[in-house]
Amino acid sequence: MQQQINATATPAVAAGALVVGLVVVIVGQFFLDSLADTSEAWHWIQHGMLFAGGLAVGFGVTTLYARGQAKA
Repeated sequence: MQQQINATATPAVAAGALVVGLVVVIVGQFFLDSLADTSEAWHWIQHGMLFAGGLAVGFGVTTLYARGQAKA
């Protein structure tokens, strides 16, 4: 399965996912923190953003690492 991901994801897509994921996590953690204290809905939106950002960062890092290992 990992080779299918590597075959379809270019390094630019993986790096883009990494950067977008980091931005989403930073926004969720720091900018939504005060809103998350005001209501339950914002709290769960913050959790969703952290989860989605974590998935994007994980995909980007894993794909870039696997592509680097394949060339070595």
